[in-house]
Amino acid sequence: MKKLRLLTFIPLLMAVPSIIIGVIAMYTNKVPINIFVQNIFYLVLAGIISYFILLKKSKSKVKNNANTNTTTIIIAIILLFLTFISSGIEGVHRWVSVGPIKFYVAVIILPIIIIDIWKLLQIRDWWVSATITIVISILLALQPDASMLSAFAIPMIMLLWNKINNNTFRFCIVVLLFTLIIISWMFLDELPPVSYVENIVILVANMGLIWLCLGVISLVILPLPFIFFPPKKYKLLSVSIGMYFIIILISTLLGNFPVPLMGYGVSPIIGYFISITWFANSKINS
Repeated sequence: MKKLRLLTFIPLLMAVPSIIIGVIAMYTNKVPINIFVQNIFYLVLAGIISYFILLKKSKSKVKNNANTNTTTIIIAIILLFLTFISSGIEGVHRWVSVGPIKFYVAVIILPIIIIDIWKLLQIRDWWVSATITIVISILLALQPDASMLSAFAIPMIMLLWNKINNNTFRFCIVVLLFTLIIISWMFLDELPPVSYVENIVILVANMGLIWLCLGVISLVILPLPFIFFPPKKYKLLSVSIGMYFIIILISTLLGNFPVPLMGYGVSPIIGYFISITWFANSKINS
């Protein structure tokens, strides 16, 4: 019972530090309240939803269904295609607008796709998952989004490599995906950084060295559960998701990419809560 209670609060425990530090930094640096209050709102909302999902999931196990996994992946790919319908921002297509809110699609759906492709790898031929991976990687390259492409392709290489027995096919897929990654980093977009999104760590640093250290620690802990405490039945998948978040964090040092959770934005909060809720549920049922 104590284990269940603790695990149901893992999503909040992991997400709260970086979001709160980011909110404090925005407030201190006079970012309008209507911006940073959204992070607090979505943190509370995501935490409540996650809590009740975990309570429900702990009472019943979900079966691995190929049709359900395929449907989820198709919907996710459609959402990626939808980013190209709008004019985008300076030729960059990463968002789908729902009313006044712009959703950064890749950040939300890629954890779901990684999990569902892993499930497909267990019940279908590897080439199905490899084809889906290549299609999604091309879409991410076209957006263009070097951070998300790298964060998606490298974990998928880990999963596919483990499943494919033929070394020739292994190396072909690795070469193709790394070629897309290299090209995406060669042609980075020129969108200027927003202080409370891409440069939020600088705002935290403006508050002093102690705050900067706390901020960095709050970001570092985000992928740690996936890497060091993976569910018994899903070790490789959990480590792959951990790598996904590590690459996102590293990417913020190499280009103007949003800092997850600490910076302003609902999409990274949703994407992380999807991942950490899956993690907690897997631990509950392991």
